[in-house]
Amino acid sequence: DAGFDLSVSPASLPPQTLLHTEWFHADCLADYYRVPVRSEAWWQIVGRFMATAAAHGVNLILTPIFTPPLDTAVGGERTTVQLVDVRRDGDAWSFDLTALKRWIDLARENGIPNLEIAHLFTQWGARATPKIMAWTENGLEKVFGWDTPADSPAYRAFLEAFLPRLVASLNAWGLAGHVYFHISDEPSLKVLASYQAARDLVAPLIGDYLVIDALSDFAFYQTGAVTKPIPANNHIEPFLEAQVPGLWTYYCCGQHQVVSNRFMAMPSARCRILGVQLYRYRIEGFLQWGYNFYNSQYSVRHLNPYVENDADGAFPAGDAFLVYPGPGGVPESSLRLKVFHQALNDLRALQLLESLIGRVAVEDLISQDLAEPLTFTNYPKDSSWMIGLRRRVHAAIVSALQ
Repeated sequence: DAGFDLSVSPASLPPQTLLHTEWFHADCLADYYRVPVRSEAWWQIVGRFMATAAAHGVNLILTPIFTPPLDTAVGGERTTVQLVDVRRDGDAWSFDLTALKRWIDLARENGIPNLEIAHLFTQWGARATPKIMAWTENGLEKVFGWDTPADSPAYRAFLEAFLPRLVASLNAWGLAGHVYFHISDEPSLKVLASYQAARDLVAPLIGDYLVIDALSDFAFYQTGAVTKPIPANNHIEPFLEAQVPGLWTYYCCGQHQVVSNRFMAMPSARCRILGVQLYRYRIEGFLQWGYNFYNSQYSVRHLNPYVENDADGAFPAGDAFLVYPGPGGVPESSLRLKVFHQALNDLRALQLLESLIGRVAVEDLISQDLAEPLTFTNYPKDSSWMIGLRRRVHAAIVSALQ
């Protein structure tokens, strides 16, 4: 028989303060399980996947008011997953938010209190509009999409009708301060004018709600077009040096050298170190694009992630998903999900210890035995250091409470 000593501290971890989103691809659940979007079977599956996300520290969920214009080939389409019913009568628009309210209630019931509104313009520069379906005199048809320029007067009129209605409903549902909007994912300087025009259209229509977007180009941030940037962890240094307030970070397929990530080929220590880094730099939020993306790159075809784990060879294995679509519509957690959750618990433990002994003492504890300061690019690579740090943190918590 094997034995071990177990020490339980007389304290509980504080609630998670980090905002954490893993992009939730609701269309992929309909596609994999072959159930219609908004069918009762689909809602049940969505709820299970939400619950697993929340149990592992996700507290912000990508919400498909319209089919998200993400990882979609130009001119292509993803399965329609639109929670807002739209009707066009001549030049007038009307909206039914019943399904959106059900989504919000389901998220709350499963422990996710915050929403990300899916991007209002296409990825990588806001050149076109999302796919939007509406009831017209011809029946249900696509009224916006790749063939609609972002600066289309018709889309402007649509947003001017829709966004105030959406904001009023969000406020009525008690969601003020719990919702974030997106313009376009990872814009570059060459599309600055298009992005800025899109943001200038949206900003006056959403009141005090914040716009956040993945943005790793510091020069783009300096233009003021994005006030709440989310730089990748391998491009975060200039944002840190500029002391950007309330900074977030993210990683995806491009962060494959030096920095923390969670590809299948990486050791778990490289995933788990992120919690300490988030604490060290007081990071407010973390984003990753693939909680359950079960398509090939650009969503050309649907995949079985048990068989193809790299989006048809486009991304490092594991980048596109953290959970598998298990039998019966039940998600199966990956080892990477479990390790990442431990990173979030490390962050909470450090915050608990800070409340007991102060931040300077905690930072000294982290720096113990390190030859150089811990950064996003310089950190111990072996698991023994991470485990040792958590043991020291545990011991310090116990000591402070005695």
